[in-house]
Amino acid sequence: MKKTFQKTLIAAAAGVALMSAVGTASANSLLFPYFTTVTGAQSVLSLSNAGTSVAAAANSIHYVYNYGASCVHFDALGNLTANDILSHSIAATTVGGFGRVVASDTSVPVFFPLSGQTGFLVVSTKTTATTDGLRGSMAIVDTNSGLVASYPGIDNALNTSGAAAPNEGNFSAITALNFPLTFMPAATVATSWYNVVVGDMSAAIGAGANWGPGISWSNQGSIWNNDEVAFSGTTAKTITCAGSFVATDLMTTAQAAAVGTNGGFIKAGGTIVASTAPAIGSASGAVLIKMQQVQAAVGAPFAGKQFLHQEQQGF
Repeated sequence: MKKTFQKTLIAAAAGVALMSAVGTASANSLLFPYFTTVTGAQSVLSLSNAGTSVAAAANSIHYVYNYGASCVHFDALGNLTANDILSHSIAATTVGGFGRVVASDTSVPVFFPLSGQTGFLVVSTKTTATTDGLRGSMAIVDTNSGLVASYPGIDNALNTSGAAAPNEGNFSAITALNFPLTFMPAATVATSWYNVVVGDMSAAIGAGANWGPGISWSNQGSIWNNDEVAFSGTTAKTITCAGSFVATDLMTTAQAAAVGTNGGFIKAGGTIVASTAPAIGSASGAVLIKMQQVQAAVGAPFAGKQFLHQEQQGF
């Protein structure tokens, strides 16, 4: 029974990976803001190398995983030849992953060796001097939450080749700090946001250090219920490197009671928080991933499913 379930999960994850276009983002550093290796889930990374180097030459691909509550740094080098493609589980086979989608693939991925983790991943080309050599997407199937999702890597469009690689993991062009956040009635959907703090990560990556800046999120003095009624009061929630928050984290106790359970609206504003040693780095903005878990009371076909999308900045 366990083997049958695992085969089904692997087939589903591989299927989502195949349906997601590998060429949906282009850059020499790609940011994948969410992966998971919890039991019952598969995260599948798909990459292609459109670099112009000699076809038979291996191009170094640098994987930098940031995981757990402290955004612990874990990295290693893989490789792809020119015009090559690679799809593989994030998790190593020793912790529940299935390895390469095509077992005979000679490309070299970097698997993540721990189960039960969430985090984000930066993948960069190191051999070819180009700004559009690497493309990729992440597919996730999680039987615990009902999540089935696929999204493109976020492109920094900078040359990251060479040992010094000043632009590796440099996402300082992302400056989003203001987001209009909405949430549905609690009896219908449980809403949370996964926040990745971004900026120029090149120094942290080069030093093998943890990425450490944060963002303090505030409701900026007001929150609205589902009928546009505003309730004043200010509170904040700080996310260091990466982490999750829910709507009530940005409400005072009185605001939460006044808004109730019918949903509402928050104009969330972020303030950058400096790193605390030994972690390093300076933030420029945030990537927010909205997670919506449909409650059982909703009924089929949506009950038990989870939806994921990237929030857009505004106001």
